[in-house]
Amino acid sequence: MKNYQAILTMLVGFVITYITMNGTIQNYIHFEGVANEIGFAVCGLMFGLGGLVSIDYKKLLKGLL
Repeated sequence: MKNYQAILTMLVGFVITYITMNGTIQNYIHFEGVANEIGFAVCGLMFGLGGLVSIDYKKLLKGLL
């Protein structure tokens, strides 16, 4: 996975988690229960953490400096 893909994956996952916890997603997705909403937020969080872990920081710092 290239760095830009990992960074986009991280951003999408964390944005999904944020808008789920904020309650904004309720306007678009109607969850059956609270447990489903919590599960959706946890999946978004895992998606974001997976992107965060997959970033190649050595290559990123070399490209920035």
